[in-house]
Amino acid sequence: MNDAPSGTPTPETPPESSEATKGSSPKRPTPSPVILAFCMVIVGLLVVLIIQGIKPGGALSSAESPSMDALKADIETRRALLNRERIAMGLEPMAGASGTEAAEDVAARLKSDADTLASLAGSFQILLEDKDRELDLARKEAIDSLKETQRMRELLEAIRIERDKALLAATRNSTLQAQLDAANNRIALLDAELLRLRDEPARLQQELLMCQSERSQLMDRIAQLESELNRVNLFAANESQIMEEAIALFRELRKLEGKPDSEIMSAYSSFGSHLGAEVLKKCNFATGSAEVAPELQAGLMDTVGEVPEGAMIFVVGYASRTGNVDSNRTLSSDRATAVAQLLDAAKRPNQRVQAVYLGQTDRFSSSTPERNQIVEIWQILPRTQ
Repeated sequence: MNDAPSGTPTPETPPESSEATKGSSPKRPTPSPVILAFCMVIVGLLVVLIIQGIKPGGALSSAESPSMDALKADIETRRALLNRERIAMGLEPMAGASGTEAAEDVAARLKSDADTLASLAGSFQILLEDKDRELDLARKEAIDSLKETQRMRELLEAIRIERDKALLAATRNSTLQAQLDAANNRIALLDAELLRLRDEPARLQQELLMCQSERSQLMDRIAQLESELNRVNLFAANESQIMEEAIALFRELRKLEGKPDSEIMSAYSSFGSHLGAEVLKKCNFATGSAEVAPELQAGLMDTVGEVPEGAMIFVVGYASRTGNVDSNRTLSSDRATAVAQLLDAAKRPNQRVQAVYLGQTDRFSSSTPERNQIVEIWQILPRTQ
């Protein structure tokens, strides 16, 4: 009987466990039922051979025949099952054993089948190792895929954050654009206003110049009016305008016109005792002039310093008899007023100044007219009760 397989079967690839993709350890494939049955048949045949080898002549006794028949029937059943499995695996079926088959042939056939099984087991071991490597590679790829997925999720989250920032920035940009448009509109309005006002400075400058000219004229007019007012306040045009304490002196001086020099000198000497009046200074003027000479102006300041507190300064103007009477009257009044203005500017607060004129005279010199072109400065002390 020739039960040895004619070729090495191609082992079926065991199905991959779905758990391998999840990172769990791969399960070893369980042995096929065909291999188990084939192993059982080999074990049975070995038992038969052992029994035959023990008994002499290799023949079975009649007492053991039923047991052997049952064993042979079981072996044939298993052989048929094994042959179906071998055919399914693409192997040649095992031939049936004859009663005259030598034990050496059976053993050789069994050894050949055992070698085939060993070869199959080695092939299965190689397949298992290949599958293990494939599973490890698949597991590594799965882990890398999970890492890449996590990285992509993180990248997606970062992109979402950037998108939200971009949306917020776009909103802010819209607000800034609206503000910029409003500012541009405001600038346009201001430009229009600037164009309108561009000629305004020139117009205002012209008005300013006119106002300054008018102001200068007004200031000059005010100075003129103040001068005239001071003149009016300082100058007494008639006896009714003269201050009370100076009326007596004015009358006495007017009486001396045309008197001899001796009487004039005697009267001047008595004015101090009964009128409290005293001549402080005499100022000479050029012919036809009412201008106070510069050297006289400094002396006038000193004269004011000599006047006691509360005293009155009475200024009397004269002109020579040379020329027209009316002109000389005006000239004498101008001379008295010019001196009075200087004294009034330098006096102390409790002092008063007034100017009068007596016109043309020759009382100071009948032979030299220029000596009569003078102004007398009198000091009148306040009377005590």
